[in-house]
Amino acid sequence: MSQDRVDKIVEILLETNQSYITIDEIAEKLNVSNKTVRNDLKEVEKILFNNGVYLEKKPRYGIRIKVDEEKRVELLQNYKFRSGFIEPYTPEFRRDYIIKRLLMKKSNITIAELAQELYVSKVTIHKDIDYVQKWLMNFNLKLIKKTNYGIQIIGNEENFRNAIAHLIVSEKDKKELEEILFNNITTRLDFKTIEKLKELVDLDYKLLEKIVENSEEKMGVRFTDDAFISLIIHIAISIKRLKEGNDIDIPQDIVYEIKEKEEFNVALEVTKNIEKAFDVKFPKSEVIYILLHILGAKMQQNKKDDVFNLVNNIKEDDLSVVMAKEIIDIAQRSLGTYLEKDEQLLNGLILHLRPTINRLKYGLALRNPVLNEIKENYSEFFGVAWMASTVFNKYLGVKIPEEEIGYIALHIGAAVERNIKPFKVFVVCSSGIGTSQLLAARIQKSFREIDIVDTVSYLELEKLKLDEIDFIISTIPIYSIKPVLQVKPILTQADIKKIEYYINYMKNKKDSKFFVERIIDENLIFLNCNFKKQNEVLKFLSNELIKRDYVDKEYYKNLVEREKMTYTSIGNGVAIPHANPELVKKSKISLLTLKEPIIWGNEYVDVILMISIAQKDLKEGKFLFKNLYNAIEDKSFIKKIKTSKEIIEVKQIIG
Repeated sequence: MSQDRVDKIVEILLETNQSYITIDEIAEKLNVSNKTVRNDLKEVEKILFNNGVYLEKKPRYGIRIKVDEEKRVELLQNYKFRSGFIEPYTPEFRRDYIIKRLLMKKSNITIAELAQELYVSKVTIHKDIDYVQKWLMNFNLKLIKKTNYGIQIIGNEENFRNAIAHLIVSEKDKKELEEILFNNITTRLDFKTIEKLKELVDLDYKLLEKIVENSEEKMGVRFTDDAFISLIIHIAISIKRLKEGNDIDIPQDIVYEIKEKEEFNVALEVTKNIEKAFDVKFPKSEVIYILLHILGAKMQQNKKDDVFNLVNNIKEDDLSVVMAKEIIDIAQRSLGTYLEKDEQLLNGLILHLRPTINRLKYGLALRNPVLNEIKENYSEFFGVAWMASTVFNKYLGVKIPEEEIGYIALHIGAAVERNIKPFKVFVVCSSGIGTSQLLAARIQKSFREIDIVDTVSYLELEKLKLDEIDFIISTIPIYSIKPVLQVKPILTQADIKKIEYYINYMKNKKDSKFFVERIIDENLIFLNCNFKKQNEVLKFLSNELIKRDYVDKEYYKNLVEREKMTYTSIGNGVAIPHANPELVKKSKISLLTLKEPIIWGNEYVDVILMISIAQKDLKEGKFLFKNLYNAIEDKSFIKKIKTSKEIIEVKQIIG
């Protein structure tokens, strides 16, 4: 008697369930004689009895087991796993299997069939089905159950395809996807991806890859690798579904709108090439569907010149440009970092937003495999990007998903890192090399904002050029054209506070300078004017702001009321009128000089600096006022403004 053969007979009986099977049939399955099976049955019956299973024998019918379903499945699993025929299936595997089985095959399937295929009970399958129903709801798909018919998924075609695409690049395959994206050398669609796609539909994926690459050449762009793979996946799904008789339905308003886009001809050529290569017919709706995915594909930003050339062809009033500028404005206000002149950030955001707008407009999903890492490691930038996401609601009337916010956060974070330029510092020490090196090391460790160019003695300092140096840290009192911070040779807590305070002062000064540059408008600078009265000046400057929609219509009235309460003349022939920040829509500095001084309160004034600061800019505005007061006390500063004949020259003096 062979134990393996006995176990196999037990398996056969458990698999046939309540149906009869003859001795001859068992013998044929095992390729042994009828007599051998009869001899083994004694041991089989003993094993079944010990497990609470009764073996029923009926002449001319054969034999069968009598057992409830739960017990039968449990025993069958044990025998399958013990024999090494299959590995135990985890709940995750079973659920994925059921989802794939339902999505990928046209025919319905019964609960009993699934239980048989997965070697579990019907009760277990019912629990798995509950999970599957919830999963399908994410794609607006439903699971229907019919008695004697089985279970089936229903929903529109686009949702079917999105669910299938999600299966191929799901979160659990993240490591594998990273290998595809980052370890690829000769091709963007490597062997692993092709094998995974071939489970879906058997195509020549190298040929499909070439067709998509041709579309990139036609448009003069290059998709990111993940966007490229996503496009291949959606095209493969389209081919499979079309061959099964399932074509997509695109609303007519979208069809009319999208046909006008210049990329339509590219999509048309792509589908014609696919039809020829893979023997499938693409109706117009499918051409539009492919075009939607082309429009929503993220573009790669490798070479600076390539990015510039792409962005240079985009008009200033293009929605992507307008939104990018607003996102940058919100980001720089939130972070207190001037980003407005970062061309790399602006161009990068414009290129990113163009497909983003299409994705949001046409309901296309974007996968972000590094979203959790962004939220965990760059939470500040993610928070800022989330604040900036109100721009999408403003212009598109949609709420932007976290996956999209994550990518915007990366753009903002990269710009902030680029803009961190450490202060260049000389350390002067007279106590010897050991002390000076210790001091330099402690400063460098305490302040990442400082770049110690060199550690020198006082005598060496006198011989060095200081053009590139921001300030000096010295252990001895010295005179220099650059600011000097004196500290102890062994850095104390008080010294650290002193350096910290000065760094913050320098940062604020720098931010204030950037803020002034941002709010100075050449159209609001007026030189050598002939006004004779204070209210005439206020009325003129107010009207200039109102007609550009920088302030509310009540601005002039509020200016006059404030002047009645307190005169804004501050000496040196200068007045700085200002009104309620709540009436300011966009912060601006207006400047007007007069040929002849006029009475302003109790002083004569010939330079008027109107400071209009919006509520959202009050933080920067406070520092601006402080700096302006300091500058106005300098008579040479005022003299330069009064004697200037060119607007651009005045702008540079104030900035």
